Amino acid sequence: MKKLFLFTAILLSAVNYSQTGTETTPTQPNKIRVYAPSPSTINNGKPTDNTYKWVVKTDLIAILTGEFPLIAEYRIGKKLSIEGSAAITNAFLSNDLSYFLDGSSDFTSKAAIGTAFRGTLKFYPSSDYDAIEGWSFGIQLFTKTTNREYEVNSTFPELEGKIDTKTKTGISLIISKQLFIDSNIAFESYIGVGLANISRASYSSTYNSTTGFEELKQNNTSESSPNFQFGFRIGFGN
Repeated sequence: MKKLFLFTAILLSAVNYSQTGTETTPTQPNKIRVYAPSPSTINNGKPTDNTYKWVVKTDLIAILTGEFPLIAEYRIGKKLSIEGSAAITNAFLSNDLSYFLDGSSDFTSKAAIGTAFRGTLKFYPSSDYDAIEGWSFGIQLFTKTTNREYEVNSTFPELEGKIDTKTKTGISLIISKQLFIDSNIAFESYIGVGLANISRASYSSTYNSTTGFEELKQNNTSESSPNFQFGFRIGFGN
């Protein structure tokens, strides 16, 4: 009887061991892993801003009119930038429109070097781009001087060193669109409308009835008028 009880206990233990030894853990269903790229990082794990920060350019239309600018634009905020321009001018066109209309000019002159400076605060409203890409509205302050040097003649030797100077100073509203393409090349087209003060210092001859001779006379004028601008720029940015 004892042997039967011992045999029964051993058999039950073996059955229990076989059940626990072969028990398998239920497998978890396969999960779909979705790849989400992490943002680019720099030191301290801070996100990197990959938008353009600056662009250097020139204006092809301005070059055709005798202004040779170097223009730099820098992003100062998510939607704001500042732009500065310095240029050399070469007044191959007359400073006086009437010269083209009726050929009236007392003295012959030739192109001389002048300067031009422009500063613009630009706002980029597009939700698709940050400054300095896309459409923008800007307020520009500018000054431009064009000079023409008088050629000396036998009647007026005192024309030596005299210059016909025209200076335009004013403010404009600028509307532009700037886009970047491969290799960081930038293109910008713009129009502007504003108000300018135009001052001019020139020379002419006048007859002196007292002496009976022609005399050299300096003329200074100043007037305000609407100012219109348009241009097409090309440059490089990063």
